[in-house]
Amino acid sequence: MAVNKVVTDPTLKLALDTSRQTREQALTLLDLVSSQPPTAETRSREFQIQISKQQKLLLTYLAQLRGYHRDAHISARATKALTAEARQEVDRLHLQLQNIYYEERHLQGEIDACESYEYVC
Repeated sequence: MAVNKVVTDPTLKLALDTSRQTREQALTLLDLVSSQPPTAETRSREFQIQISKQQKLLLTYLAQLRGYHRDAHISARATKALTAEARQEVDRLHLQLQNIYYEERHLQGEIDACESYEYVC
């Protein structure tokens, strides 16, 4: 199953697209560098400029990915805090409900005791 079909959040889709572009850019840069001999004397000035441009583009994509990661991390923290608050509210309500059930059982026991009391004249 393709990731693009599973992920529906627009922010995550943007991060996935940027990740794909980053990967493609890294592969392009690797292909470019491997197409020339590794010695510095044989590389022309134009070739070095082309490599530099490709590196800058790759670093730009990486910076975008870091930003998306930071935003996702902050969003996850906020969601976690909201979930914790909601859980505390549910726990509080559950405790109140348990107290009401306890009180109901206690009062039902008192009512049963009163109804079973034999009054002798």
